[in-house]
Amino acid sequence: MNGPALVVKLGGSLAADKRLGAWLRVIAASRGVLLVPGGGPFADTVRAQQAVIGYDERAAHEMAMMAMSQFGLALAARLPGLTPALSLAELARSQAHEGGAIALAWPMLRAEETLPASWDVTSDSIALWLARRFSAPLLIIKAAPIPPQAGLSAMVREGVLDRFFPTLAAGVCRPIHLAGAIDLPDGAALDPERLPGQPLLQTRLA
Repeated sequence: MNGPALVVKLGGSLAADKRLGAWLRVIAASRGVLLVPGGGPFADTVRAQQAVIGYDERAAHEMAMMAMSQFGLALAARLPGLTPALSLAELARSQAHEGGAIALAWPMLRAEETLPASWDVTSDSIALWLARRFSAPLLIIKAAPIPPQAGLSAMVREGVLDRFFPTLAAGVCRPIHLAGAIDLPDGAALDPERLPGQPLLQTRLA
């Protein structure tokens, strides 16, 4: 199966960040990118209403993936060069010729049993799951600055990454970088060999 040169998770926290446009321009200029959107304000609504309405974790998980897809469709309107993909097959087809794609987690992964249906799994783990699937490096972009020498355990403990992330990261053989909104690369496009931000896992590409 054809796959991306790089998986980029764009945190929903950037939805209201003034640097969102600059990041989108960099992503648009990059070849073979699979963009995984966070849930942003759409997922915030899912969290808030869970306490009000009382739906269970499975329903919240599926609704959170719908929230990711909502943010993804909003980003697609600003990134016409990236094709929204509803399935893994669509994703592979869109990137067969180094094109870009936006992963719409719902319905793509609604039946994926290896991802627990709880808030332990967010768009961070979903992006890592896709990076593992396609054996691609992963760049996670958050709005907040990332401390130098950021370690995986510390990032989970501080709530920067979700709790299921270390489980998926075990055995990964491609680089994982964590960047803040301020870590825009010097060039016009992302280079999988020189990712911005701090390395969580650093492995040379084959």
